[in-house]
Amino acid sequence: MEFDAKKISAYYIQMFEQPEFLLSQFTKAQLEEGFWAIQGPNLNCSVSRIIEDSELLLSVREACIRSMVDLFKRLFAGEPFDTSVQMWWDSLCYDWHCGNRKRERGGEDLELQDIYFQTLAKVLAIDSWICQGAALHGLGHLHHPDTQALISRYIEEHSSLTKEQVAYAQAAAKFEVL
Repeated sequence: MEFDAKKISAYYIQMFEQPEFLLSQFTKAQLEEGFWAIQGPNLNCSVSRIIEDSELLLSVREACIRSMVDLFKRLFAGEPFDTSVQMWWDSLCYDWHCGNRKRERGGEDLELQDIYFQTLAKVLAIDSWICQGAALHGLGHLHHPDTQALISRYIEEHSSLTKEQVAYAQAAAKFEVL
């Protein structure tokens, strides 16, 4: 399959920044399936493959990652889906968890990890447990050196978290999420 990665990235950014139209065009079941396809590695043009494409300018991939904050804020915060939202960042950050990417290598491994971390920090700040839980899941796989401090502040600032939510956040801070 041939496609223009820069053009596909622009489409993703457009959709992520203004996702509300999706609700009137697709059922929740279709969207759930679509979001799994978008995030996962099975499609050559999936967002995970686009972001991994080192031939595409890092600035383009960065814009795509950062636009996901809007997707969470404008769609996922108000429309819970079954599993695709919770696992969104798993598909994108797991390479640091399993060692395929390492911060110590520098270059794109370090730069992408920082971009993801900054993006996840913004998603964690959205007033929605769905978004916060997804961000914690991603942080738990990203292995960024500032994760523990970010999550500690998050727990301190959110006194209404349940015991289960605090336990999940603490597990993410120790990179012990599944």
